[in-house]
Parts: sequence; structure tokens; C-alpha cells
Amino acid sequence: MKELIEKAKEIHKRLKELFPEPHRPNRTPLEQAVFTVLSQNTTDLNASRCLERLKRATGGKLLEIPQLTTDELVEAIRPCGMFKQKERALRELVSRWPRLEEKLRELPPEEGIKLLTELSYIGPKTARVILTFGFGKNTFPIDTHCKKVLSRLGIFPKGWSTEEISRFFEKHFSARFNRELHYNLIRLGRRVCKARKPECERCPLRNLCSYRRR
Repeated sequence: MKELIEKAKEIHKRLKELFPEPHRPNRTPLEQAVFTVLSQNTTDLNASRCLERLKRATGGKLLEIPQLTTDELVEAIRPCGMFKQKERALRELVSRWPRLEEKLRELPPEEGIKLLTELSYIGPKTARVILTFGFGKNTFPIDTHCKKVLSRLGIFPKGWSTEEISRFFEKHFSARFNRELHYNLIRLGRRVCKARKPECERCPLRNLCSYRRR
């Protein structure tokens, strides 16, 4: 375990050198929660556009999302795809938000995850994103890019699930460490460790990576 912790620290260090500008959350907790639901199975750019469309539709008052008609809400979020499922998820999420936000501020991360995953279409990864970027909680979400990079690195035992990897980071590292590493793994996955043609020679982690060695 000590060796794994040291590898994680080294990965974090090298990625901070590659991406010296850290990601700083700039959304309110509600904006982050809505954005995170919208971002499922689409790009962040599409989710951002749909969030702005929802703000216009509600006059900047996202708490009024449940008051929108079906046509109004679907029209605002249509570019994100899966709009029927996301309409239901947003209505449930926002209608419960005032009380939910109050609880999420107070609860430890693991209880916050449990509470959020009781809602429709919110799984552990989505819950962790909301808690990390909306509330500054110490969670480690693993999205597609994180999973791809960590899988290629091969630093974790083969039998470990994404849930076990998330819990490893949450147990051994701080909220800031995990937030920065999560986002930098996404950056690396998008810009260097691409799905089809990874640019291994550009990667600062190449000598740590089992995919590169193969």
C-alpha cells in the first residue's frame, strides 16, 4: 500500500507540472448539480450550453426548473441528449434541492454519496462530482478519462473496481489533492492519453505506465 501511495503522489506531482493552472470550481452547488446531470453521456461544452439555456428559461432562478412545462424544459436541455431521462432527474433533484443542499453541507462524503444516489439517474460517480466541485468534499470521481488513464497506467491491482480506487484516494489523500488529480487526469486523457492514438512520447507518466511498456 505504501508503494501505491507513493506512485499516486508522483503522478499528481508530474501532472501538476504539466498543468500548472489548477481547476477552480466556479459554479454554485445547485449549478454544479444541474450541470453534472446534464453532462451525462455528452460533452462538457454541451452541458454548459444547456445550463445557460436553463438559466435563460428560468430567468436565472434554477430553483424554478420544476415550474417549467415539459416542452420548455425539454427544449432547454435537448442538445444534451437523453432529454426525457434528464428532465425527470432535474425535476426530482431541484424540487428537493433546498433541503438536500442543507444536508449535503453537513454530511460526511460517504453519507452524501448515499443520499444523492437515492435520486433518479444519479450514481456514485455523479454524486462524487457534485460533492467534489459543488461542496469541496473529499471524494474522487472516476469518469471515462480517469478510468482510461488509470487503467493504462496499471498501478492498481487488476481486481480493483472503480469504487475501490475512489475509496483508496479518499482514504489516503486530501480533498484538494483528489480534486486536482481528478481534473488533471481528465486533461491528460483528452489531450495526450487519447482513446485511439495515445501520444505516449508526450506523456510525463510514460515510464510509470504499463500500457507504454507493452
